[in-house]
Amino acid sequence: MTDHTAAPSPEPVYQPLRLPQSRMLPVRNMEYHLRVWQPQQVNPALPLLVMTHGWMDVAASYQFVVDAFSQAFMQGRTIVAPDWRGFGASRMPVPCDSYYYPDYLADLDVL
Repeated sequence: MTDHTAAPSPEPVYQPLRLPQSRMLPVRNMEYHLRVWQPQQVNPALPLLVMTHGWMDVAASYQFVVDAFSQAFMQGRTIVAPDWRGFGASRMPVPCDSYYYPDYLADLDVL
């Protein structure tokens, strides 16, 4: 007789291949959270890759994307992903009661 009451084994937890650094950066009177993937040897000839998330998302969502990049693409490349104001570890300035797109554009310009 087989015991069907045993709990199923848990799904494996995703383990990042490339660990980001977490940084806070002052931007327009608030603290912006950035995830930064930076190699030990940065190639200054490679442009900075900035990845911005959509509405109701966070920068951490890009971990899977960064891990999927080839080793050749990542060689010497710095990648940053901010948590937009009010999302993830970035907070809205106080007082604030709305999310205006021009503010996001201005934040990106400062970043």
